[in-house]
Amino acid sequence: MATRETQAKITSAALELFNQFGSASVSFDKIASKAGISKGNLHYHFSSKEQIVMALWSQLDKQINNVLYPLSDLKISNISDMLLGHFKLIWDYRFIYNELNFILARDPDLQYRFAKERRQRMTQSSVLLEVVANQNLLQPGVTDCELQRLVKSIWVISDYWLSHMSAEGKEISYDIMREGYELIAQLIRPFLIDPSIIDLPPIPFGAALSFAEPPLIAGGAAG
Repeated sequence: MATRETQAKITSAALELFNQFGSASVSFDKIASKAGISKGNLHYHFSSKEQIVMALWSQLDKQINNVLYPLSDLKISNISDMLLGHFKLIWDYRFIYNELNFILARDPDLQYRFAKERRQRMTQSSVLLEVVANQNLLQPGVTDCELQRLVKSIWVISDYWLSHMSAEGKEISYDIMREGYELIAQLIRPFLIDPSIIDLPPIPFGAALSFAEPPLIAGGAAG
């Protein structure tokens, strides 16, 4: 089996297990079994769980960049699409957001990359909001300072919402994800001339995000 194909099987298996049980509770044996390979083969491709987490982080970062629309293609409907697309990724990689502080604390390299990429994405978000303002989609009189604070607030909620709910012992479910989306939408609506453009679509939010997997329970242990 080709190296890239094997690595894809490993990261796919690890993502499913990490989302269900939390990364700390999943052993190399369980990942190898889920991927259908030997433990030795797993160690050949990844020497530690931190390397697997880093690979999954890279996948997530690439997909986040794919969610962003080119500024030249920005339309009113894209705002809701981008928010939904981002929350879909949060669900797909929910173990990262659920364990964000723990993951960053144990991996200085990832912490550095996270901080660097966060600054880049916040800059992209600021530019995007400027484009929205130039298209007369924002309420008149909104200041640059207000937009910068809005960007920071959106990122804080999107990155730490799951950690916050986990700390309260809540299961990460459709309702929890919907509440996080609504918090962000509530922040944005007062700035928009037409607040309805970021309302949830008529189809159920859970169906849109394909919430088909078991909820992640804080402190869960792998069987």
